[in-house]
Amino acid sequence: MDLNELQNFYHVRNASNKPCFVVNITAEHGIWQSENPLTQSLPLLAMQLAATIFVTRAVYYLLRPLAVPRIVTDFLGGVLMGPSALSLLPKFRDMFPLRSIVTVETVAYWALCCHLFLIGLEFDMSVIENLTRTSKKAIHIAIAGVLIPFIMGIGLFFFMNRVPGGEYNPTGCVYIGLSLAVTGYPIVARVLNDVKLLHSDIGRMAMSASLVTDLISWILVLIGIPFSNQTSGGASVAVLSTVGFALFCIFVVRPALAMIISKTSKENDYSENYLCFVLVAISAFAVVTDILGTNSIVGAFIFGFIMPNRILAAAFLDKFEDFVTGYLLPLFFTICGIRIDIWSLFDKKAHLAIGPVVVVLSCSAKILSTLLVSFYENVPTRDGFSLGIVLNTKGILAILILQLGHSGEFLNKRDYTVMAIAILLMTGVVAPVTAFIYRPAKHLSHYKRRTIQKGRQDGELRILACFQNFRNVSGMISLIDSSNATRESPLTVFALHVLELTGRASAMLIVHSTGGKSGGYSRHGRKNSPSEKIVTALETYQTLNDNVNIHALTSMSPHASMHEDICSLAEEKHTALLVIPFHKLPSKDGKLEAEDNTSFRGVNLNVLANAPCSVGIFVDRGFGVSENGESSLTMRQILMLFVGGPDDREALAYAWRMGGTEGIGLTVVRFLPGDQVEEIQPKDLLPVGEAHKMLTSITYVDSNRKLDDEYVNEFRLKIAGEQFVSYQEKVVNNDEEIVLALQEMHHIYDLYVVGRGEGIVSPLTESLADWCEYPELGPIGDLLITSSFAQGSVLVVQQYVGSKDEISIADMLSADNSSPGNHHFSGWEHSSLEDGVLEMEPFAYHKGKEDVDA
Repeated sequence: MDLNELQNFYHVRNASNKPCFVVNITAEHGIWQSENPLTQSLPLLAMQLAATIFVTRAVYYLLRPLAVPRIVTDFLGGVLMGPSALSLLPKFRDMFPLRSIVTVETVAYWALCCHLFLIGLEFDMSVIENLTRTSKKAIHIAIAGVLIPFIMGIGLFFFMNRVPGGEYNPTGCVYIGLSLAVTGYPIVARVLNDVKLLHSDIGRMAMSASLVTDLISWILVLIGIPFSNQTSGGASVAVLSTVGFALFCIFVVRPALAMIISKTSKENDYSENYLCFVLVAISAFAVVTDILGTNSIVGAFIFGFIMPNRILAAAFLDKFEDFVTGYLLPLFFTICGIRIDIWSLFDKKAHLAIGPVVVVLSCSAKILSTLLVSFYENVPTRDGFSLGIVLNTKGILAILILQLGHSGEFLNKRDYTVMAIAILLMTGVVAPVTAFIYRPAKHLSHYKRRTIQKGRQDGELRILACFQNFRNVSGMISLIDSSNATRESPLTVFALHVLELTGRASAMLIVHSTGGKSGGYSRHGRKNSPSEKIVTALETYQTLNDNVNIHALTSMSPHASMHEDICSLAEEKHTALLVIPFHKLPSKDGKLEAEDNTSFRGVNLNVLANAPCSVGIFVDRGFGVSENGESSLTMRQILMLFVGGPDDREALAYAWRMGGTEGIGLTVVRFLPGDQVEEIQPKDLLPVGEAHKMLTSITYVDSNRKLDDEYVNEFRLKIAGEQFVSYQEKVVNNDEEIVLALQEMHHIYDLYVVGRGEGIVSPLTESLADWCEYPELGPIGDLLITSSFAQGSVLVVQQYVGSKDEISIADMLSADNSSPGNHHFSGWEHSSLEDGVLEMEPFAYHKGKEDVDA
């Protein structure tokens, strides 16, 4: 930049020593007087921002089907804007003149500080507290995944610079080593979530290892960069002072922030003043760590990390994230990309030969280290390879390390270009390769016992019991205790405490270690946390029952995806029954709270629609607890109401099992339609020309009714002679008679077990279904909890949806060939026939009076 151009942008000090200031920020006259607005700072910056956002978004949408992380598409967009692609065009190259680089870099690094602040916000202190529970395998994999790539990176640096006549700075080996050692924990979480592996065994191992790796990487960056920039004495002071500042922030500033927030906010209502405070604090923390000799990004990250209020952190993320990551941060990737010149690798044959070798070795560093540890820890080779692929995921920290190395002239253009290509490649292939290795057809388990009815009575019963709150514990333990766990038929319970993830931290699953019968449960972290209380109560119960094996877990995820975590765990653990609490919590007097938890109700509805096994919604109104609030030692009375259909058969199967428990009295009541049930002709329910579908539906209904009769008869035969198990039949003509029948027997029952009746609408409950306040409970379940006469708890059972469709052709052909009027349950309208299995759609019709007379 010559003197004339410089004076065009700055006034120099004159004789009166007036201070200089920037002029010509924007165009004074505009294009109407033939003035080019892009010669001014602000229009040029706006144009650069627009071009950057357009290119990076275009790359993102092109690669989105491959589930490539956003950081890869942004970085690749920056590379395309550099001399490797678009900047080869003179017009585009003029968009980033040398005089504008300082302005662009200033905005880019400010965006980077804000982004690191957001990353700090995503970290939850509870995640760090739970590191003590991380398995030794994950810790060993993490340590090896840092040390071995770091050493290999140092070796690769000197290997690249063996070219005769080349000049290099030996300190650059630190930056290459660090860039290979780091792993982007937030990016790993997003990739695993995209490929539906976040809560699988491999996903949990990868999350634990990547978290440990990320923490080790930050420590290495904190130590390595100051020592590479300064003398050993100055670097030691910088590191120690930064560590002291971080500890001061955690133990002094964080509690002070918590106190200030609690006194200046009302019921999580935060004013705009908080936003101003955060912007000032980000700058202040960044300046402090820069003065201490490390880097400004460290201070921004620390400030985000110590944020005490997770709800406030979520609010900041909502306000900041889209603007920072979508609008400003791409400028940082552009600054990195315009320094990458892929064509420079073709200048010398030696560079062209060494480059691909270095890229391959860089990508294989973590894979090799993970395979070594996997072999030592007896981890399957496929899982070890997949772990290495996942841990190869790089975040913005790796890109920043290379950028700092290049800016400080520790890395030359060739080294910087080769390592940037390696980072793009190893991070970009993670999602596609992992999805290929663990394709849904492979990792979805096809276990057969997805229902209680299909399971063996003398076999193990596996239940996933979800806990929304500690108040669910008493009733859920009573339900487990009533499930007849014996030596021949033990009970395995996966107790899952579901917690809402309030910030944008990555969803996670914590596996609590139980001490078995010895009671040696190891408590780490917060002893009074809700999860700890639940685990303690479950462990206490387990010590009293040798036939119940409880595995305690905690899931942390947003309500929107919570059902996916629950269903994935049920699939992985091969459970036959998934029990979820009703969204209304029980109060101390055994009644339900008036306030609706609509978010958790949405979780329940999604679980019902997507569960891989049978589901029970448990409405706890003090089951197993006496009127004074203490555990009841009297005999528990259970009433099972049978109307008909797959859900009722599943409910009967579970109640049948419960009836064998000592201290349980079981009564099964089957409602049969009387002779006054209103007649609805099947032909009135089908469109013209659909008679063949009517015949198929009738056959299905007949088969369904026959299955009901067979299962009830089998139950009656096997309970003959049982002292505390009884069976009754009640003939009713409408819903009013059902209500009257229930009113006569409400006072002695502690638990009602009913089927949801999904897809099977009986004429006896059809009008009840029209008035359901909670359709997820079905007509009978909704009646029991909304009426004043039933005070006991309610368990509403839905049989695994797939088993409803699996009515074989043989079952249908063996059904009675009676007239349509003989059927009193609705069925499923035939839709298609494939592989011998009928897919049905809802269809309803009723029984007529003339058929009763016959």
